Amino acid sequence: MSGTTPQLSVIVPTHNVRPWISETLRSVLVQDVESMEVIVVDDHSDDGTPELVESIARVDDRVSFVRATRQGGGSARNEGVLRARGRFLVFADGDDIVPAGAYRALVSSLQETGSDIAVGDYLKFSPNRTWRPTASMRAFDTPVQRATLVDIPSLIFSRPCWNKAFDRRFWQTHDIRFPDVRRSNDIVPMVSAYVNAKSIDLIEDVVYLYRDRPGGTSMTSKASSIESLLSYLGQEKICATLVSAVGDDALSSHYAALIHDRDGFFHIRKFLLSWTQPQEQDDAVVRELAELLSLVAPPASWVDVRKRLAMRLVVSGHILAARAAAQTVDEGEWRADEGLIRLQAVRSLLEQMSVVSELGVIEEEMISGVAQALAVVPVVDDEIEKAWVDLALAGVDRFGDRLRSLVPELSGRAIAVAAARQRLAAGTVTPLFGRDPLRIHARVSSKAGTPVLWSTRLTIEPQVLSWRDVADGGAIAEATFPVRRLPRGVLLRPAFRFEDGVVVSAHADSRVPDYNPFDNVLYEQTGTQVALQRRAHWLVRAPRRLALTVRAKARRLLPRRGASA
Repeated sequence: MSGTTPQLSVIVPTHNVRPWISETLRSVLVQDVESMEVIVVDDHSDDGTPELVESIARVDDRVSFVRATRQGGGSARNEGVLRARGRFLVFADGDDIVPAGAYRALVSSLQETGSDIAVGDYLKFSPNRTWRPTASMRAFDTPVQRATLVDIPSLIFSRPCWNKAFDRRFWQTHDIRFPDVRRSNDIVPMVSAYVNAKSIDLIEDVVYLYRDRPGGTSMTSKASSIESLLSYLGQEKICATLVSAVGDDALSSHYAALIHDRDGFFHIRKFLLSWTQPQEQDDAVVRELAELLSLVAPPASWVDVRKRLAMRLVVSGHILAARAAAQTVDEGEWRADEGLIRLQAVRSLLEQMSVVSELGVIEEEMISGVAQALAVVPVVDDEIEKAWVDLALAGVDRFGDRLRSLVPELSGRAIAVAAARQRLAAGTVTPLFGRDPLRIHARVSSKAGTPVLWSTRLTIEPQVLSWRDVADGGAIAEATFPVRRLPRGVLLRPAFRFEDGVVVSAHADSRVPDYNPFDNVLYEQTGTQVALQRRAHWLVRAPRRLALTVRAKARRLLPRRGASA
């Protein structure tokens, strides 16, 4: 590139990104800005990334290749900044994509307003889906110019460096640098930039496409390790100090939400879900989290109580109990080999009922959590059987018949129950479908258990039951239940009944049907537990619904007439 000063400097740190770097650089080099330099700083790649970038640099003089002198993505970015000559500065990672027109939109905004930072929208994508992380951030609802962080406090929720353009003199004046840390190396420099900026622009353009890479090679995929968590907590404490120094209540409130409801909780959750036994660095996690929370406002009452409970339990050193609280938040699928630790975690949480009650957890939610663990964990060995029985006995001792009504196994003796569950370790249910008759598809390891509908008062056998063998040695059952045979107003749960009379839980492998006002059966689902209840035919319900609607409208009209009089 010639000696003229470019309008824009693009810093691209790389580390073993050969499969993606060509696409990244192509997307950067087609940006329609006045002039541009692209500085690729390689952080000790060993997969051929340097050779590929050098071949691109030979045919496009806007690209320069640098081998980093120190290890770490932070140092790579810093070295790129030191070499930058452009008026404006942007960052891109070596496996992502910059949409056409993105850099022109950012640079044009800074030229028009003279602001220190321009921020654009972004999307994340994986092989299966694309989503917009900023959808829950009010700052991105409306474009603004010449604002400050205090004007748009929810901007604190967005702290990546790659959807922003900076005035390079601003960056240098405040000596903003990326730390070389294992995790979250951009949150401190971004918060530092936010709090020091005299003005910030937010534009509505999507300026970055972040690739959510599968497997364990990206930084994000490694976030669950304890070293990564400690790295994050250390960086977050610096951010907390920077935010506190601003002295704005609204900003402090938003930052507290970031810790208790967003980034902070989800870093803790990843740690908890990978935690299976005490580790040498557990005390460091407890200490670092406690120090961070001491710098942050308490959680708002609207923050999910499970999140508040998990954070409180970690700080008090009850990590196993914290796991039980955290594992129910956006749970998704769980592995069968997690059964033992799940049972132990819920049992530990029961021992912390004073904390649970203090935070206002509804007791029915605790009962549901215990029932869920008992229902879904297959008893496949003696250790799991012991943990299952231990939780069952503790739960019944605490909640009595309210828990028994949710778990059919608890209507019998716990030891016999565990043995029965062992026989049905592979049993799953596809929830009921169709209006009348209802059907259950059940996949089981053997034909020893018959699919039934169960409540504490009765067990309903299917009117029709058919079996189909599958290649792996198990079987598929289809059980049919006419709606007219179901009692009204009684919660029924899919289960399996054995020849010796023992009934065990069946857990669902998919969602129940969506609500339909014409259905004569109501469904409810908590995790993998399903319940259903027959109600009156919709023709019977219709007159009553109409009467209630008319009565409600009449009540709304009466005050208006009184007011006008």
